Amino acid sequence: MSSIVLTLPIVNGKVEAWRRFCQEMSGSRRQMYEASRRRLGITRERLALVETTFGSAGVTTLEAPDVGEALGQIMTSDLPFDRWYRDQAQELHGIKLDGYEHFSELLRAPPPQHQELLFEWTLPSGADG
Repeated sequence: MSSIVLTLPIVNGKVEAWRRFCQEMSGSRRQMYEASRRRLGITRERLALVETTFGSAGVTTLEAPDVGEALGQIMTSDLPFDRWYRDQAQELHGIKLDGYEHFSELLRAPPPQHQELLFEWTLPSGADG
C-alpha cells in the first residue's frame, strides 16, 4: 500500500466552494465518486481544510496499492467524474491536473536504491508523556 499527502492552497474567495465540492462528493456525486475510486484502486481518501496565516489550503490524503497509477488515471481519465474532479481542482486550487502527466510517471518509478537518510525520529513505545 502506498500513500501521498497533497497540500494545495485554495484560491482566495473559494473556501465555501471547496466545502461544497466536498459535500457534492459525499452527497449528489457519491455513487460516481465511489465508482471512480474503486476503479482507481484507491482505498482511502481524506480531504481536510487547513487555515494558515498564508490563507486556506486543502489537504488530500490518498492511499492505494499503487498511488502513482491512481494519480495518473485521475490526471488523464476522460470519464465524466474524473473530468469534473480535475475541473474543480483547477477552479478551487488554480492548478490544471491534466498538465501533470509527467509527475504521475515519476510516482510510478521504483524507489531509489541508494538513499541518504539524514534524519528520522520515532516515538519510543511507552514514552507518550
